[in-house]
Amino acid sequence: MAEKAKAKKEEIIKNDSKIVAKEVKEKKIESEKVEAKKEETKKAEPKKEEVKKDTKKVKAKKKYIPKVKKENKKKSKEAYELMKKLKLKKKHPVFRGRFGKKNIRRKSIAKWDKWRFPRGIDLDKGIEHGMQPRIGYRSQKEIRGVHPSGYKEVLVCNLNDLEKVNVKVQAVRFSATIGKKKKNELVKKANEMGAWILN
Repeated sequence: MAEKAKAKKEEIIKNDSKIVAKEVKEKKIESEKVEAKKEETKKAEPKKEEVKKDTKKVKAKKKYIPKVKKENKKKSKEAYELMKKLKLKKKHPVFRGRFGKKNIRRKSIAKWDKWRFPRGIDLDKGIEHGMQPRIGYRSQKEIRGVHPSGYKEVLVCNLNDLEKVNVKVQAVRFSATIGKKKKNELVKKANEMGAWILN
């Protein structure tokens, strides 16, 4: 009895495997047919030409304004004299006004480029070690606030400011807020006056 049952089971398994194999073959054939049809339709359809759209916006061209060149003429005698005095200023020693934190309190930063007398007990400079300024080290009154060119700077924003400039002693620095067109007009006027232009 047991042998007959085993034989029946084996037959059933064989039949099932044959059926499964047939189904797999049929599915493969169907998928191949579908792919072949797709390829035929692709070949038959004409290719559509892709039209590229111009998405770039056309910018309106700005009107070109030529730059007027500055004409720096010969310096006045007063300016030359001040330049000579400014050279003597370089011989003065540099006094650093704030102590400790050398990297943070640099001389290049305006806030820390001021003399303050050191009053701390624990500071070396407080006990008068190192250089300290004495009376007579201040620069001359004529030289203070003078540009290295030998002129005193005057900020100019419009024609009224430019007309007030004393050409012999003062140099012109135009404001950064002025446009190119207005600056050209001011430069022409300054050239006519014979003013020294710094920028």
